Amino acid sequence: MSDPAPSRTAVMTAIGRAAHLLHHGPRALLADWLAWPFVGAEAEGVLTAVRGLLGDHEIPFCTFIAARSRIAEDWLAASGAGQYVILGAGLDSFAWRQPGSIRVVEVDHPSGQAWKRARAAAIGLPMPAELAWVPVDFERQGLGSALAEAALDGTRGVLVSWLGVIPYLTEGAIAATLRELPPCSLAVGYVPSEAEWDDDARQVGAALQARVREVGEPWITLPTRAQFAALLADNGFTLIEDVGAHDIQTRYGLAAVNYERMALARRNP
Repeated sequence: MSDPAPSRTAVMTAIGRAAHLLHHGPRALLADWLAWPFVGAEAEGVLTAVRGLLGDHEIPFCTFIAARSRIAEDWLAASGAGQYVILGAGLDSFAWRQPGSIRVVEVDHPSGQAWKRARAAAIGLPMPAELAWVPVDFERQGLGSALAEAALDGTRGVLVSWLGVIPYLTEGAIAATLRELPPCSLAVGYVPSEAEWDDDARQVGAALQARVREVGEPWITLPTRAQFAALLADNGFTLIEDVGAHDIQTRYGLAAVNYERMALARRNP
């Protein structure tokens, strides 16, 4: 068995959030002050690699990476849910950043989760009382049984965040996960078909697609927007909103570039 470690894409995503805060300071859409410490000694090297890969698109690309977490957290606040389930949590830091007492359930691969817990201990980060860890190897365990372990409270409401994962799964695995989710609001990121990318997204997407393939985490599923809406509907969810990079400036006042989109959907009891 390999040593515990987060996925390379999880590390790159954390550096994207960290770089956004470095670039924009008090204007940042997300003040993820933990992203850089979580990555640790390799953070500077990863950021240098991201800058080399994206060139002039680095700053607006990182803005979108920060914005997708901000959108999920804004939807969480608007929903009034008292429970936040983060699928494929990676190096997400909401449990430490939140100002309230929302129960956070981080669902992730045992290896990455073990690394994150050890890293938190190494930097002296206290464990929030509201945080529950649910390690899941999806090749051996279904999401339903994992969420049963989390003992969600049906009276407090649930928002599920599922960011940066969809492209790496087969359509069958995506559908199976959707079917196993409880009544909830869902903030989910997906990469649409390349035919729906604009010119900037195409430049960034080509570079990132090649890079994730190099690190052994290739994209598998890129549906059209209509196909993704249908996938949600076929598995019990109603699409409420679909947000792309061009919506970020209107919503938050900062330019963003990305090929990815965010969907808000809901499954009622």
